[in-house]
Amino acid sequence: MKTLSLIAVFLLVSCGGPQKEKNFGIGQKSVSFVDESRNRPLPTEIWYPTLDTLITQEAKEGKKKLFKSMETIPNATLPNKKFPLLLISHGTGGNRFSLTWFIERMVKEGYIVVSLDHYGNSTFNKVPREFVKWWERAIDVQYVLTQVLKDNNIGAKIDTSRIGGVGFSLGGYTNIALAGGYVDRSIGENDNMEDRKVPAEFPHTDEIIDFENDSLIVSSYKRYKDRVKDDRIKAFFVMAPAIGFGFHSKGQTEKITAPIFIVAGKGDDVAPVKTNAEKYHTLIKTSEIYLFDEHVGHYVFLNEATAFGKEIAPEITTDHPKVDRKEIHLKTLELALHFFQEKLR
Repeated sequence: MKTLSLIAVFLLVSCGGPQKEKNFGIGQKSVSFVDESRNRPLPTEIWYPTLDTLITQEAKEGKKKLFKSMETIPNATLPNKKFPLLLISHGTGGNRFSLTWFIERMVKEGYIVVSLDHYGNSTFNKVPREFVKWWERAIDVQYVLTQVLKDNNIGAKIDTSRIGGVGFSLGGYTNIALAGGYVDRSIGENDNMEDRKVPAEFPHTDEIIDFENDSLIVSSYKRYKDRVKDDRIKAFFVMAPAIGFGFHSKGQTEKITAPIFIVAGKGDDVAPVKTNAEKYHTLIKTSEIYLFDEHVGHYVFLNEATAFGKEIAPEITTDHPKVDRKEIHLKTLELALHFFQEKLR
């Protein structure tokens, strides 16, 4: 049965994750990967369980932050055992720190988590064409996964039979692509152009880019469109997935055999569920879906905001008065934990 009962989920959710320890801390390693074949720098964070002790330091005044952060132990040691791995793809214009609320809990539950900045489509690196070359994000994830598995320290501690993918918004599409979803970038006669409007995060440019005929975009699509699927990733958890307008038939998802769990809010006006989350669920035979109510919007899946963040970026930090972002995160984590515990055995 495709649709999962929420009651059943909460009854079945385990208190611990895979290889749960009582006192896992969060180790953190920063790596600067470069996919030289595409000339794409891919800044990456590797977060992992550790039994090292966090040494609390006196807080220093610095740059004001939009979102709450978490405590980690840089370059901590890894326990001598194998852990499952999760790969995280951020939303359009986001970055590898956008989902630390998710990362924190999953690491404490015994997962290694890798998150990367997608070249040209991240907070600190915006290149207009990269905002519409969606398929290359899947190649980014594949490259980083290969490099992490080669690492003599981290790679040796990964259980390669238990690798999962996680994504938000455009990162949700990225994971559907990694599962085998084929996006059609053409515009059909019945397409709603409103669904294809430029995202709010799109960088300002005086250059006029012809999406349909631009030689760089077209050549990229032809080269990489059939290389997006990655069978090393066994299960996918996607939040508020976007790019539904690029999917029209079950033929585009027939290569998807891995389980996919979709979660979204009915109040999402950035990636409306009817043309995105629900559409994907209809087209993907291996999918399960859970929808939050009509008050839950798109950006609720970003980190909890600071007071400063709510003041200067209310559009992505402030939710409907009836919505508690932390509560949505907790419920989403329970769904994710149950899903990965079941599918990454």
